[in-house]
Amino acid sequence: MERQPLFDNAKFAAVALVVCAHTWMPLLEKNRTVGAVVLTIAAFSMPVFIVLCGYFSRPRTGRPQVDGGRLISQLVVPYLVFQLLYNLVGMALEQDLQPIRLLEPRWLTWFLLSLLIWRLSVPLWTALRHPLPIAVLVAAGSGAVHAYPAELALGRTLGFLPWFVLGLVLRPRHFELLRHRTVRALAPFGLLSAFAAIWLAYPKLLNTAWVEYTETAAQLGVGYPVWLAVKAALGLLSLVAAASFLALLPAGRQRWTSLGAASLYVYLLHGLPLKLLQASGVYHARSLQHSWTALPVYGGFALGLAVLLSLPVSVRLFGPLVQPPVGRLLLRAPAPDATPADRPAPRAGTAVPPPPGTPRPAPVRH
Repeated sequence: MERQPLFDNAKFAAVALVVCAHTWMPLLEKNRTVGAVVLTIAAFSMPVFIVLCGYFSRPRTGRPQVDGGRLISQLVVPYLVFQLLYNLVGMALEQDLQPIRLLEPRWLTWFLLSLLIWRLSVPLWTALRHPLPIAVLVAAGSGAVHAYPAELALGRTLGFLPWFVLGLVLRPRHFELLRHRTVRALAPFGLLSAFAAIWLAYPKLLNTAWVEYTETAAQLGVGYPVWLAVKAALGLLSLVAAASFLALLPAGRQRWTSLGAASLYVYLLHGLPLKLLQASGVYHARSLQHSWTALPVYGGFALGLAVLLSLPVSVRLFGPLVQPPVGRLLLRAPAPDATPADRPAPRAGTAVPPPPGTPRPAPVRH
């Protein structure tokens, strides 16, 4: 079944911007404009990625809402692999000899653990009449606690929860609205407005903890009402920027569309080269001290890294890490991916086959 190019375009573009944001993070202190650029991209790139994860986690005909085999093969085992890998790399590069704690995500592994929790909660959200407002209330209430525990990436799991639930409630017609000529014409102004607002708020009201959902009001040193107001404003800006970003993407197949199928490879693997880059001291190079030199140089490196990790040769090489062969651990192999948006609609007058396992009706005897 043919995949829809728009979603592959969106997945690759979003994960490429995530790599750019992570690569640019050491440049935040260069000046106000560079800091605003980095935080603007960080504010909407990860939410877009999570919305798409929620959209493709919607219940499908003929498949259980929680598919244990898929969760084990796609999330649990890769989480354990990369949790161990990133801990070992951290010990080598940072001389961090703390014991490995499986429930305390290291670097990028928080996303796999959070996604596992979100997917396990899908039956809960699909049973509610108005799941999105409730998810927003859960995220809003999470800032009132004194501090998030290190386990389960709880701050990010609760903070990004509304974006995942938003993906669950979206339908193809909502994405079609973003293709309207007026929406696409206004999209650049949406991104510029988000940048301008973040530029005005940076650095007094905003830092990386706000856009990464890692700290509560007490940890940020502000009152809960202030935390709630800033979070609400930032969430609205992120929503406008995310919608504008999706509206500007091409809906048709491009030369780079196929790279979107390997977005998880890019996300999980890009942390290792970045840690090596930071350890090399290149961020302190005199030739890259000017922000307008460093921004395009590191941005070009990030985009090149995202493309490289998306290529078929990288998928074959790193497949055992990102998608470990765990078939023998499962009762049966997980069904292949097939999203409702990718399935062609049946033609008029064509009988729709029943789901697997449906008993056939007895023949009528005359």
